[in-house]
Amino acid sequence: MTDHRSDDGSKKVKNIAAVLYLLVLTFLVGGSYLNQQRANTASAASANAAKP
Repeated sequence: MTDHRSDDGSKKVKNIAAVLYLLVLTFLVGGSYLNQQRANTASAASANAAKP
Protein backbone atom coordinates (compact mmCIF):
# COMPACT_ATOMS: atom_id res chain seq x y z
CA MET A 1 0.00 0.00 0.00
CA THR A 2 2.81 2.42 0.74
CA ASP A 3 4.80 3.55 -2.27
CA HIS A 4 8.23 5.02 -1.54
CA ARG A 5 9.29 7.27 -4.37
CA SER A 6 12.69 8.83 -4.85
CA ASP A 7 10.97 12.23 -4.80
CA ASP A 8 10.33 11.87 -1.08
CA GLY A 9 14.06 11.57 -0.35
CA SER A 10 14.97 14.56 -2.47
CA LYS A 11 12.25 16.67 -0.84
CA LYS A 12 13.64 15.77 2.57
CA VAL A 13 17.16 16.74 1.53
CA LYS A 14 15.94 20.02 0.04
CA ASN A 15 14.01 20.84 3.20
CA ILE A 16 17.04 20.12 5.39
CA ALA A 17 19.24 22.26 3.12
CA ALA A 18 16.71 25.10 3.28
CA VAL A 19 16.59 25.00 7.08
CA LEU A 20 20.39 24.97 7.31
CA TYR A 21 20.58 27.89 4.90
CA LEU A 22 18.14 29.89 7.00
CA LEU A 23 20.06 29.12 10.17
CA VAL A 24 23.36 30.27 8.63
CA LEU A 25 21.73 33.39 7.19
CA THR A 26 20.16 34.21 10.56
CA PHE A 27 23.50 33.73 12.28
CA LEU A 28 25.30 36.04 9.84
CA VAL A 29 22.66 38.78 9.86
CA GLY A 30 22.24 38.59 13.63
CA GLY A 31 25.98 38.73 14.19
CA SER A 32 26.34 41.73 11.91
CA TYR A 33 23.50 43.50 13.71
CA LEU A 34 24.95 42.81 17.15
CA ASN A 35 28.41 43.92 16.02
CA GLN A 36 27.00 47.19 14.68
CA GLN A 37 25.07 47.80 17.89
CA ARG A 38 28.21 47.18 19.94
CA ALA A 39 30.20 49.59 17.75
CA ASN A 40 27.52 52.28 18.12
CA THR A 41 27.49 51.82 21.89
CA ALA A 42 31.28 52.02 22.09
CA SER A 43 31.45 55.18 19.96
CA ALA A 44 28.72 56.83 22.04
CA ALA A 45 30.54 55.93 25.25
CA SER A 46 33.83 57.32 23.98
CA ALA A 47 32.10 60.51 22.80
CA ASN A 48 30.56 61.00 26.24
CA ALA A 49 33.88 60.33 27.98
CA ALA A 50 35.66 62.94 25.86
CA LYS A 51 33.28 65.72 26.92
CA PRO A 52 34.35 67.65 30.03
